[in-house]
Amino acid sequence: MIQRIQTLFLFFAALASGLLFFFPVAQFYGDQHILAFYVTHIQDFVPGNPELFSSLFILPLSILNAMLTVLPLLIIFMYKNLGGQLKLIRLNILLDLVLIGLLFFYYAERLKIITAVEADYDLGIFFPLIALIFLFLAMRGVRNDIKLIRSADRLR
Repeated sequence: MIQRIQTLFLFFAALASGLLFFFPVAQFYGDQHILAFYVTHIQDFVPGNPELFSSLFILPLSILNAMLTVLPLLIIFMYKNLGGQLKLIRLNILLDLVLIGLLFFYYAERLKIITAVEADYDLGIFFPLIALIFLFLAMRGVRNDIKLIRSADRLR
């Protein structure tokens, strides 16, 4: 059934991952650079500064976030295959954890080194965490459906 509660959880996880494209993850204020770090690009607000990073630097992060946005929407329509749905939700959780790790431990650290200041994390840093919570709730809902089907099969 497509009207299960985990459908809403998966939709909200996709929405949270999609919103990450539009909100900055962090902002860096240095002596020579004022940077806004988005998942798709790094914006420098000081005119005339050379570009610090190429677009290839941020491309893996953009692709990963696009996968995290599309995958829950595909999982919604796999409602007849609960085992496959559960596996893809686990994959999505793993990819979300990789995204969080990349945001905090690689990209933010690289930008801290370049600007030589601490990061001011913005609203965008919470969206992968919100998506992770919704994915865990969706996984719990799929597990409950699997248990319900198994118990109904035992009664027959």
